[in-house]
Amino acid sequence: MKVRFPNLGAEWAVLGFCAWQASDLLTAWRHSPFDRWGWLAFGIWLAPTLAAAFGFHAPRPTTPRTPRLAWLALAVGLAGVLTDMHFLKHGALALACAAVTPFCGLGSLWLVLSLAWMPALGWLLGGLSVFGVASTRLALAALAALMGLAGMRPGFRRVPE
Repeated sequence: MKVRFPNLGAEWAVLGFCAWQASDLLTAWRHSPFDRWGWLAFGIWLAPTLAAAFGFHAPRPTTPRTPRLAWLALAVGLAGVLTDMHFLKHGALALACAAVTPFCGLGSLWLVLSLAWMPALGWLLGGLSVFGVASTRLALAALAALMGLAGMRPGFRRVPE
């Protein structure tokens, strides 16, 4: 099976920049008990982006990919760098992932549910037990992945090689 790599453009450069700026996620996921399962939630949430990047796509999305999301991700990422607010860097990473993912309808909900992998969710749900936060995090990530993949559903097919 031949793997098709994405057409690298400006959106992918912004995604690389935002991923580099959000590298503190690895530390949070490793050391914070409330964020311990954030890496898995991120992997699950990222399923629509990976599906789009490696050959699955909706041929005629109702919401076409535009550079506006990439510009917004870059602006939010730079604001996060200037203010050293980690939440802005994480939000920029989510926006950059959305910039490279073609959606048809449920993309906005997928983007909102990116909170599932962010350390901010652990902070917001701090009153719950560690197990409660982890199960909520993974449930939201699974819901987000389903919404994201369903948003790509019309004409969801493998690109011919």
